[in-house]
Amino acid sequence: MAEMRQRIVRRRRMVFTADSVIVDGVATRTGEQGAFGLVTPRQPSWGATVDRLDVGAVSLLRASVRPGAGRLEPDDGERQLVFARVDSGRLEVVPETGPAFSVQGGQMFLYRSTEPYGLLWHEHVEVLLVGVPLELADEFGIRQEAVDGRLRTDSALRAPVLAFLEAMAAIDSAVGPLDAYFLEKLVHEMAAAVLLSNRRVGGIAEESQPGVYDRALSLMTALRADQNLTPERVAGELNVSLRNLQREFSRNGSSVAATLRRLRAELAVQLLTDPQYDVLTIPQVAYYAGFGSAPLMRRALTAHGWGTPAEVRQRRSEGNALGRTGSSR
Repeated sequence: MAEMRQRIVRRRRMVFTADSVIVDGVATRTGEQGAFGLVTPRQPSWGATVDRLDVGAVSLLRASVRPGAGRLEPDDGERQLVFARVDSGRLEVVPETGPAFSVQGGQMFLYRSTEPYGLLWHEHVEVLLVGVPLELADEFGIRQEAVDGRLRTDSALRAPVLAFLEAMAAIDSAVGPLDAYFLEKLVHEMAAAVLLSNRRVGGIAEESQPGVYDRALSLMTALRADQNLTPERVAGELNVSLRNLQREFSRNGSSVAATLRRLRAELAVQLLTDPQYDVLTIPQVAYYAGFGSAPLMRRALTAHGWGTPAEVRQRRSEGNALGRTGSSR
């Protein structure tokens, strides 16, 4: 069996003071250099505690911050899009470019770890933060510079997504490699869904919205693993008629159903060629790729020239064997 790639799963507790940070009991003086991108002027009464869980490229942080001022500097070690939910208190975020905005208990906002921000905690603030790779915005056609700011609170996704993230942040047992893979992917999909939903209801830069075809393709890519995703549902999510949606896809040389099958077939190939999924049977791969059955997945893969699921896995295994043989010469 091919060696499974390990995803780093790490939990840390960080305590910030005016001039130092303590990570898992080890103290380091920070001064103007800061730590994890956070820099604060000396404020004897200021402090923060952060419980951080890293699962692959996803970070979940629960932070408790006392009143004060500081700034976030770009962190070379991370390129993340960060979703933040303020549980209590009030803070002000001041981007270096763009308007400042204030956030209080019950509201959510976005920021990027690659940009500088001024911060002002007006009172004791409790906040949950979730960081995902910044490139996620690119994958779904959203300009990175368009994401800073508050998120709308009227999305139906808000409650279930937050409930999942709360539960994930509380994980205190060992996380196996397969579980870590699924947890990371689930957070990616949820973050993408929140971005797309927020844009659909007008939360992020209206002028940055692509056309119906591009928005549909982004939505279908994000939700392709959902077996209940149909052309009718895609049209409903985008608030367009099915006829208009089909017309847009026809102009691009395809149909909604055919495109959805292709996207699911591409996902199936990813699962079949990833060694971590060698533990899954072919019907299980079909399920996780959004197909209703293994025969449906087989027909889709064959129609797009990949061959049968068994052949896809066999080619991967043969390629690995050739690679090992070549490296031993």
